Amino acid sequence: MEKDLPNIFKGKVSDSNNQDKSILGEEKKEKIVPQKSVDNQIRDIFNSSDFLYKADVLITLNDNNTLKKTIIGRSNNSLITIDDELIDVKDISRIELI
Repeated sequence: MEKDLPNIFKGKVSDSNNQDKSILGEEKKEKIVPQKSVDNQIRDIFNSSDFLYKADVLITLNDNNTLKKTIIGRSNNSLITIDDELIDVKDISRIELI
């Protein structure tokens, strides 16, 4: 006993469609992901699960000097290190956990 089942629409796949997808994929790889602002980087450090009361960070300053510091907090415009130093946030170009 044969049942009449409805026909299913099946689109035709051509090579040009696959080429378009690979070209789009290559374009996505070439795009540069914008870097987070310094304020967002600092916020991410203080909100991370690794931060209890201090965080070891690598700070890159605007003049390309790098500092390895342990930060414990933030005032309005400065980071506070465990050595009671203040590092002005406007002088920082990048900060990351180490």
